[in-house]
Amino acid sequence: MEYRKVYFRIRSRYQFDSGWTCESDAARFREESRHLFQNAGWQLHPGRSSISDTVTKGLQELYLHPMNFSGVIQLDEISGIQEFLKKADSFRCYGIDCYERYWNLTDEEYRTQLERKREEIVRTILERCRTKRKNLYITGPFGLSIAQKFSVHRLCDKEGRKNLANRFVEELVEQLIREGRLVTAKTKNDPGIRTATNAELRAFLQPAFEEWQSLTSGKMYREYRKSAFL
Repeated sequence: MEYRKVYFRIRSRYQFDSGWTCESDAARFREESRHLFQNAGWQLHPGRSSISDTVTKGLQELYLHPMNFSGVIQLDEISGIQEFLKKADSFRCYGIDCYERYWNLTDEEYRTQLERKREEIVRTILERCRTKRKNLYITGPFGLSIAQKFSVHRLCDKEGRKNLANRFVEELVEQLIREGRLVTAKTKNDPGIRTATNAELRAFLQPAFEEWQSLTSGKMYREYRKSAFL
């Protein structure tokens, strides 16, 4: 089942720069739009004061502004909505625009999806942070643009306030710093970061390599094997 952000373009007596010309036009639009959607099985959530109504149906939601009925709905609902909107007298739907797709994913499913792309995200981070010289660093929130590239829109988080891709990229950056694959430094304005050079990475890994060499030689190695396979 595919969900998309959809805009039903509406032409009514409402004016963008001045609003409703009279209250009777506003009341007529409100009553008719409510009637049409409720008859089609949508649940009404009346707007307060100058706020427009919202209607919902399952995981679907539309905000009924007199210029645009907008929200996330199923693609197969579009034709049905378009058909019953033709019955309206106080407004006319003159166009429909479909935008980004939304997915019905739990946090766990979203995290699993990101894990499958871990290596690709790592490559993207390292490429984004690569500089021409060792004294040049990337500053600013570079991770947000990377997270945006790999993020998805979710039905349970339509406003994007809990985008797990942001945290996932942040965790990967922290890991790459610990592994010596990213180098950080203070700059004139903000903390900076860049991809380590091959020489820097070798220097960073040298102590671990020497420890491994000593472990695999002589008595220490034999003791390690004995304890490891008990």
